[in-house]
Amino acid sequence: MGTAQIKPSICSIAWRDEPIEVVLPIAAQAGYLGVEVWQPHVQRHLESHGSLETLGALLARHQLAVPMVSGYYDLALQTQESLDALATHAQQAVALGAPLLRMFTGGESSREATLSVWSQVVAALQQACDQLAPMGLAIALETHEGNLHDATPSTLRLLERVDRPNLCINLDIFNLYAIGEDPCEAWLRLRPHVRMIHLKNAVRQGQSRRLGIPLTEGEMPYRPFLDAVGGSDYDRFASVEWFGPEPAQAAVGEISYLRQELGGRLAQRPA
Repeated sequence: MGTAQIKPSICSIAWRDEPIEVVLPIAAQAGYLGVEVWQPHVQRHLESHGSLETLGALLARHQLAVPMVSGYYDLALQTQESLDALATHAQQAVALGAPLLRMFTGGESSREATLSVWSQVVAALQQACDQLAPMGLAIALETHEGNLHDATPSTLRLLERVDRPNLCINLDIFNLYAIGEDPCEAWLRLRPHVRMIHLKNAVRQGQSRRLGIPLTEGEMPYRPFLDAVGGSDYDRFASVEWFGPEPAQAAVGEISYLRQELGGRLAQRPA
C-alpha cells in the first residue's frame, strides 16, 4: 500500500438550491478537505457579490480547496459557445485556485458518433487545452453517458487523439459500472490519466437510475474499488457526488464510510 493520501471532497451540486456559502461550513465540519464547485454556484455568487473575492475568503476561512469547477459544455453541437464559456470558467477556476475544469463534450454515445463529430470534438479539445495550459489548468473528461467519453475504450481513444498533457479524466466510476464495466479493471486502465474521482451509487430501474443512494446501499459494491484505489499511489481528490435528500446528513455518512474503508489512506483536515 502506498503512503500517499486520498483527499476527500464533496460536490456542491448536492445543494443545488442553496447558495455556495451554505455548503462550505457543512463540508468543513464533516471533515472534507475540498468542495468541488458546481459552476452555477459560482455564477450565483458573482451575481450576488460582484466578484469571487468573498468566496475565496470563505474557502480560506474553512480551510477548503476547490479541486474542480464543474460546468456544462457541448463541443459537438455548440462548439464556439462552449469554448467561450470554458474561457470564462477558466478565469473563475484561477480565482478559486482550482486546477481542473470538468468537461462534457457531447457528441452522443461513442458508438453512434460519426467520424466528423469525433474530429470536431478532438479539434475543439486541442484548442481548449492549448488555451488553458498557460493558466496552469487541465480539462477533466467525466466518464458519462451521452458523450464520446462514455466508456473506458472511448475515453482512452479521445485522450490519445487529442494528445495534450493537460487533458485528463474525472473518473465517475458508477457510470462505468452501470454500463457493465468492471470498476477495478477500468481503474487499472484509466489510472495514469485520472486526476479526480467521483463517488456515487444508485439503483437502476429499467433504463433509468434512482440516485441519492449511499455508497453502502447502491448496486455497485464499493469495497473492491476503494481497495484498488487505496492500494495505489493515488493522492488526489475523490469527490462524493450526492443527488438525494438531506445532503448535510449524507455528507457525514459518506465520509464516515470512506474513513472506515480507507483508514489512514484518507487524508484528515488540518488540526
